[in-house]
Amino acid sequence: MYFLGVDGGGTKCRARLVAEDGRVLGEGLSQTANVTAGVEKSFNAIMASVEAAVAKAGLDSRIYPDCVAGCGIAGANIQDLKAALTAMPFPFRKVSLESDAYAAWLGAHHPDDGAILIAGTGSAGFARIGERIKTLGGWGFAVSDSGSGAHMGQRLIRTALLCHERIRPASELTEKVMARFGSDPQALVAWSETALPRDYAAFAPMVVAAAQRDDPVGQEILAESLKEIEELLLALSNLGAQRICLLGGLSEIYVPLLSADIRSLLVEPRTDAMGGAIIMARGALEDAGRSDAGKLDAGKLDAGKSDAGDSGAGGA
Repeated sequence: MYFLGVDGGGTKCRARLVAEDGRVLGEGLSQTANVTAGVEKSFNAIMASVEAAVAKAGLDSRIYPDCVAGCGIAGANIQDLKAALTAMPFPFRKVSLESDAYAAWLGAHHPDDGAILIAGTGSAGFARIGERIKTLGGWGFAVSDSGSGAHMGQRLIRTALLCHERIRPASELTEKVMARFGSDPQALVAWSETALPRDYAAFAPMVVAAAQRDDPVGQEILAESLKEIEELLLALSNLGAQRICLLGGLSEIYVPLLSADIRSLLVEPRTDAMGGAIIMARGALEDAGRSDAGKLDAGKLDAGKSDAGDSGAGGA
């Protein structure tokens, strides 16, 4: 028996293959698995990362029927998308599929209470306090994802266009952005028509680097994003979370910039989101075992009733 843990985020999808005893056999990487960008695209990214992990282990697809997979996928908190992705033809023995935030929370805190906030291409929070479970954000780039790399990049693109039209004062950062598009707003608009959240997030490192060089636009955008992350962390704390993990590609940027009070809430995760997805996979196998045992017990009971009925009829 093998277990697969898949962490499908907005920029990349990672998979880890482990043996039944927990030994890591291989890991793989592919492109974004965010299901809001397309169910088939998400499925293909998941399978590509799994194929890479299995190949790294020196194995092949013949092990798939002996694999139980846990998948934490960005956008899977949206129930219609989750159902559509779950219905795809996964070749594994069993699949447990939830949001990337849920898998990250499991990895960070299981089996205890706590909260996580992912700050990467997108953003999403998840908390469990006693019997209460609460999610924050994670509704997609168009309407949510506060403080994320995608929103940081979008702010930069919008500001660069405003500066190019002399509506706002330009800076070295905004001029560099417009230079990428030949200083042509038409080219920028053409790019935006097909740009995905990860494409906007690719501009986030430029914002951070510019802010560190005291570029006024970079500083303003980073400060706005930091404020949104602090709001989310404070909201998780107000729910009663006493242990919060700040995760994702931007976490290392944000942590030293947080206020001391909010930074004091943060703890290190116990393991990563792939580890959390493997916990999901093991749980799915245990659930399947309990279900099979229940069916077997029910079958025995039915068989006993049938035998008793036949005996009674014969006696009559």
